[in-house]
Amino acid sequence: MVLKNNLEKNLRDLENRIKELEQSNERICSQFNHLEEKVREREEETKIKEEIIVYLEEKPVQYLLEELMI
Repeated sequence: MVLKNNLEKNLRDLENRIKELEQSNERICSQFNHLEEKVREREEETKIKEEIIVYLEEKPVQYLLEELMI
């Protein structure tokens, strides 16, 4: 009887631990998804900045000055 009670307690403990690990896994997945989204946002920002730099490098300075005076 003692052995059966110990086994049942161990089983409950294991089931609880599994639930804890599943919840932890869900939180980690959520954090990972959030970080992936942040990386995509940063990549887009970087792409836009690179395009601006290329555009500015291709435009003659004089032309830019003329545009500013208008």
